Amino acid sequence: MNIRTLAVTVSAPRDTVFNFLADIENLPRWAGGFCERLYLERGRWRALTSQGELYCELEASAETGLIDLRLGPSIDRMALLPIRVLPLGVRSTLVTVAFAEPPELSAGLALRDGGEMLAELEGLVRRFGGGELHLPEPAVALVEPGRN
Repeated sequence: MNIRTLAVTVSAPRDTVFNFLADIENLPRWAGGFCERLYLERGRWRALTSQGELYCELEASAETGLIDLRLGPSIDRMALLPIRVLPLGVRSTLVTVAFAEPPELSAGLALRDGGEMLAELEGLVRRFGGGELHLPEPAVALVEPGRN
């Protein structure tokens, strides 16, 4: 399983950024390339996404800055997308998103999903009027073949 963590800094106070991301109804506003629209069905949120219709749940803690976004084709098969919102200064905020690519996901789909997430985070920079996308460094090999 490949785990990716992406980060972005935005030029806005932490509470402003957190409150925007913690409102599930804003998902299409910040992740519009992935989530076209949301609607309620029998008391549960559903999202029309680039991967089809998915169930959607969001749990947020203003105290810790943690937002747990869960998405999946059914209630019992939802993947967790943890988002962390941390203050860097009065008008600077760090947002991190971690996602795990299941082993059954093809390399092509994994690249597409990663590309969508990068585009959504770039959208946060535009929405909040400045900031920077921070891309992960290539993984460093901890074991050299034939040496350990």
